This record gives sequence, C-alpha cells and structure tokens, in this order.
Amino acid sequence: MAGTGKAKAKYDSLQAEEQLRQETELREEERLTGERIEQQDLNQGMDTGTHSSTRLGVNWGPSYRVRRESEQAPPTKKQIEARAYELYMQRGCKNGHDVEDWLNAEKELEQR
Repeated sequence: MAGTGKAKAKYDSLQAEEQLRQETELREEERLTGERIEQQDLNQGMDTGTHSSTRLGVNWGPSYRVRRESEQAPPTKKQIEARAYELYMQRGCKNGHDVEDWLNAEKELEQR
C-alpha cells in the first residue's frame, strides 16, 4: 500500500510540473507576441512616415513611452529559473520542492 501512495504523489507532482511548464510556455508566447506586435507597429510607422521622429531630432512619442509598473513585461523563464535556484540553495539544496520554488520565484519576480 505504501508504494501506491508514493506513486500517487509522484503522479501528482508530474502533473503539477506539466501544468507549470504549459503555463510558462503560454506566458512566454504571449510576451513574444506582444513584442512582435510592438515592433511591427514601430516598423509600419517608419515605412509610412508616421513614426515619431522629427527632422530636428527625435520626438519621443508614445512608442517610446515608459511603461507603468502594471504594464511591465512578465519575468522571463531565465529570471524565474535563477530565482528558483537561489531559493533551492537557501533551503540547503533539499530536493522535492522544485515546483514550490518555481512558483515562489515567479510570484516574487511578478511583484517587483
């Protein structure tokens, strides 16, 4: 019976990891799509002459505005990996908390 409990826990852990991986991939895809659209908008403005540059210099129009804190890009996968590894090291390199570390790292970085 004890083996069944371990198998169930491992299965649940694998499911949680897969769900986390899918969510991370989706967020990364959304971020890249947003960057692509922003670049296309910028390029289109340059092609049509409606870009915010002026003859005497650069007019820092809306395409160059600083984003508000609520509009900041989500943390990258590398940033989350690095922070999760720091949490792992702080905990004394004890295995079995990888998903927890990942979620905590993601939460911390999103709050910045």
